[in-house]
Amino acid sequence: MREQNQIGKMINYERNRAGLSLSELSRGLCSRAFLMRVETGERTCDKMIADALLQRAGVSADKFAYLLSPKEQQLLKLREQMMSAVEEGNKTTAPELIARYKRKAERKGKLHRQLLLLAQVMFDWKCGSVEGLQEKLAEAWSITEGKNSMEDVVSGRVKDMGMALTEFVLLMMRYRFLEEQGEPAQASEGYAWLLLHLEHFAGEEDRSRLYPQLAYRLLQILMREGKTEEAVQLAKKAVKQLQEAGKLFYLRKLLRFLLEYDTDTPERKAKLAEILDALSWVYEKYAIEEKEWIWNIPYGVANVEQFGDIIRARRRVLGLSQEELSEGICDPVTISRIEKGKVAPKKQVYQKLLERIGMTGDRFELTIQVERPELFAEADRACGLMTLGYSKEAEEILEELEAKMEGGDKFSLQYFKSLKATALYCQKKITPKEHSRLQEEALYLTMPKVSLEKLADWSFSFQEVRTINLLVHSYDRDGRREEGIALLEILKKQYEEKPFSLEYYVACYESIMSNLGNLLGNAGRYAEAIAVSEKGIRLGMGAGRSAMAISALYGVGWDMEQLWKTGVYTKEESLPYVKASYALSKIFEAEEQWEFYKQHIEHLYSD
Repeated sequence: MREQNQIGKMINYERNRAGLSLSELSRGLCSRAFLMRVETGERTCDKMIADALLQRAGVSADKFAYLLSPKEQQLLKLREQMMSAVEEGNKTTAPELIARYKRKAERKGKLHRQLLLLAQVMFDWKCGSVEGLQEKLAEAWSITEGKNSMEDVVSGRVKDMGMALTEFVLLMMRYRFLEEQGEPAQASEGYAWLLLHLEHFAGEEDRSRLYPQLAYRLLQILMREGKTEEAVQLAKKAVKQLQEAGKLFYLRKLLRFLLEYDTDTPERKAKLAEILDALSWVYEKYAIEEKEWIWNIPYGVANVEQFGDIIRARRRVLGLSQEELSEGICDPVTISRIEKGKVAPKKQVYQKLLERIGMTGDRFELTIQVERPELFAEADRACGLMTLGYSKEAEEILEELEAKMEGGDKFSLQYFKSLKATALYCQKKITPKEHSRLQEEALYLTMPKVSLEKLADWSFSFQEVRTINLLVHSYDRDGRREEGIALLEILKKQYEEKPFSLEYYVACYESIMSNLGNLLGNAGRYAEAIAVSEKGIRLGMGAGRSAMAISALYGVGWDMEQLWKTGVYTKEESLPYVKASYALSKIFEAEEQWEFYKQHIEHLYSD
């Protein structure tokens, strides 16, 4: 049986890695005794506290897939609706949702009250009501920070202080307001401190969203002060961070700034202008909004699942009745109520039910299945190297990890089998058929061997989705393309029917759509491929992600080229897609890709 309480082990590991005491990490979020019990596995905690604790230790909350109890499900759904209405500045809906959330937040604890105040401040600002906003920000800040005022933090009287994301956004807003109220010196000092904090304390996902917009605000102030060279260097630093993370937040704004003010050669400026034109075309084509202020960042963007839905789906596919599932755990009526989302089971019942349907017995699931936190970073690095195409380096890390693992469970084994098979396949050490076999072996460690019709009811884990996305590449090459298409269409349908917005599942959904578009195009179903790929591009780029968009844009252009002879598409229509894929690959320094796209353009579009 796999060890439980992954979140507690991860918090303990990250706290010690950051050199924080129990008191320092729990400061204002929870009691020291509560945190100790979470770390030792005696207690679990709700998602909001877990996210805040990890963020204070410098870890983005996207490392965990999360199972929601019925109460948390309702509250998160309400929060999603409230934040969306606040973003839009909806003067009818936003106040109603804020009032509803307030009624619930009063009973849920301090982090919910803090978020509520943040939402109210943001709504007032969007509606042009600025009176008393600084006081409200200070009130929200004091909920978790107590005597440590906002001025103390930036002035240096409080050093080396980790922050939860909500706390960080409160400071961001304070200095944005000061800037707008004609206090550029204070705003500049605040922005510079926040950038330094992100460099030293924040996880990559949070840093890649927050750093560029703060840098952009600061470079505007620097330009007004005549500090052009300092502003240019800051812009370059922000772009470099985006390139390393493969993210798009504020990228176009920063590149435009560099095009205008960087003292570069005419040739390089011409190339940058060409890249910017292609990038601008993508944004306009897909109506991707470039937000001026990215503050509403979803907690745990990897995956959000409902406990009752998972229980019902897996029970049915495994062929268990409610009576059989409940035997020795609870009564069948309780199972029925859990599946309908009417009750939240107690911790022991919750864990035993998950274990009976083949899951871990915990509410938090690491998105990369390596249960020991000290090995997680290495596994994460191997996965990142594979994404960038460095399969040999990834294989070496995986071999070292396997030597460090003591046995391992089926979840860890699934991750290793799947990724190592792909590393070997990318180096052409195994055939597509061998790759398919190894990926299937990995997949069926946690998933039953049932027909596709029955599998459509299964509730897939994050790792199972990852394995299927790797599997279909070899299906496409060993004569099983239609089987791969059918699998991906099952996943696509399930994600589109989830109760939360696709923003919570973008990492999985974007991969599914990219791979499905590729397989459909290879099967000659070009119109379907274009529609699927474009939906994935719109979602991924709207969430600031570049990795899948590069190949998906090329795929759309290629599919259009296959329809030239029918007159459905022309060269003028397909060329912008291929040029966009070239531009993105150039920005993110994917040399092998950009050379391929360049040759493709020269070959087909040179006239």
